[in-house]
Amino acid sequence: MTIKWFPLIALLVVNFGLDLWLFRKFKRDKKWPRLKSGAHAVLSLVLLAMMVVAISIPRRQCENGTFVAIMWMMYIYYTFYVPRYLAAVIWVPTHLKKSGKRTRKVGGIAATAVGVLVFIYMWIGLLVIPYHVNVERVEMEFENLPEEFDGYRIVVFSDTHLGTYNGDTKFIQECVDSINSLKPDLICFTGDLVSRRSDEALPFKQILSKLNAPDGVVSVLGNHDIGHYYDWPSEQAKQADIQALIDFQKEMGWTVLVNNDSILRRGSSEIAVVGTKCFLGWPFPQKGYLDTAYVDYDKSDRFVLLLQHNPMQWKLDKAYQKRVTMLRLCDKVDLMLSGHTHAMQCMMPWFGRNISPACFNNEFWGGTYVDGDHKLYVNIGIGMVGMPARLGNAYPEITLITLKKRGECIVDEKGKRIRD
Repeated sequence: MTIKWFPLIALLVVNFGLDLWLFRKFKRDKKWPRLKSGAHAVLSLVLLAMMVVAISIPRRQCENGTFVAIMWMMYIYYTFYVPRYLAAVIWVPTHLKKSGKRTRKVGGIAATAVGVLVFIYMWIGLLVIPYHVNVERVEMEFENLPEEFDGYRIVVFSDTHLGTYNGDTKFIQECVDSINSLKPDLICFTGDLVSRRSDEALPFKQILSKLNAPDGVVSVLGNHDIGHYYDWPSEQAKQADIQALIDFQKEMGWTVLVNNDSILRRGSSEIAVVGTKCFLGWPFPQKGYLDTAYVDYDKSDRFVLLLQHNPMQWKLDKAYQKRVTMLRLCDKVDLMLSGHTHAMQCMMPWFGRNISPACFNNEFWGGTYVDGDHKLYVNIGIGMVGMPARLGNAYPEITLITLKKRGECIVDEKGKRIRD
């Protein structure tokens, strides 16, 4: 037995204890004790069997349909247990020995209401939110932007994880239609087209081929595109699958940047679009260096647009930077586009802004980040991985970024810049 099993077994044991406590409580109820305790026992056994099946299937070898089924089974299991624990947090303090009758009644009603609402909320996150596209419109100003590119429109999408949809093309068709309706000059895909294997993308080839922009579609590979989440029979098979995914995108007319660049031209002006290999973080060996991907790395007068799946490569702390001898990319790049975080597929409104548990794992988890004249935008993705749900405001995101030339300006008495 490997160590990864112990947290799962501990979870099942704790949940069994909760089920046993609820079973005894229902059995002591004055109204329909047999019906309540019996129904609870049956549901608990079904959920337990579902979880045992889900964790017993080897996820790194199974077919995509089975992999998706595992995701659904595990999430459904949690939709029953998370509400129970939250309800218990309210119920237990209000049912202590010193609690009055009124307190117990109010506590029971509140616990039931919270449990029901959380249960409904989690199912909305499973069945509704993942299939409603949110278009974010962002305007960014740069002093270094050539005049000819003033008003240039870039659509960014990321993390489709096509295997999530198990061949169902309806939602991806809606995403493609939404992207094309924005009439972008350039479409950028920032990685994780699939979840484990290149064949997940095959049913979507005809649809994704319809993406249309004057300067085409430019893409990079994400951590899920390079075979890390499937047990391959050999390294050769793994590399062949990576190449198959690259070829798949090229056949659709996309420009795949794997540590190289592409130059956009408007008249005599140019923008360099650079794509680096996915930054995996220490201790993995790093291959996504800007100076090797961009041949004119030292050319200071050219606007640089970088596509890198993982936003953590943009600005690394000095200790980490020294350990992996990584470039501090935000000093060299005008605009970097990333994905990867998904905002952990959970984003909640909080006093006019969104918060996400992803902030504990990644400093740059969603939206715009600024360091002087350098900017980063993190798209929270379209698809799902880990759990087949999106909660709160974590709607599938398509981003329209309009580039603006920063001209001469005046500053008010508070130091705030005012455009002429």
